[in-house]
Amino acid sequence: MADAADYFQNPPPRRTAALALLEHDGQYVIISRSYWTEVSRWGLPGGSAAPNEHPRRAMSRLLAEKLGLRLTPQALIAVDYSPPVPGHCTEGLNFVYHVPLPTRAEISVVDNSGYTEARWVTAEEAEDLAVDHELWRINECLAALRGGFTADLLKGLPFPSPHSR
Repeated sequence: MADAADYFQNPPPRRTAALALLEHDGQYVIISRSYWTEVSRWGLPGGSAAPNEHPRRAMSRLLAEKLGLRLTPQALIAVDYSPPVPGHCTEGLNFVYHVPLPTRAEISVVDNSGYTEARWVTAEEAEDLAVDHELWRINECLAALRGGFTADLLKGLPFPSPHSR
């Protein structure tokens, strides 16, 4: 039997992303990404953390770069694991932070940010835009926010889910 890999000395590649639930009075912001397929174009704002960058700091940086907002994330409301998709992406961890806003501020995308649109939506309106794991993630984040817990997710669904078997 071969020796087990030493993942401390030689860690596998893993993407780390930070996403935001920008929320005010029952509505939240979703964005449309130019670089994703039509099927999963809409989702929460955010993106990849840089090497050696804490997800909370990445979230602040990404909100500034992509939406022109200087905001500090509040509570961590979800950690969503995405398994690798061969030929498409490596495995990833998505940290989702709650960012409450005092008013329903006008949100617009920064040119060349990779986003094409940002809009305020209700949970019902999001169902017409976001699909599959993006919509599941949003719904689970809203449940975590209402329940005061941090959701442990696998591709947007509570872990373990019937879909993971």
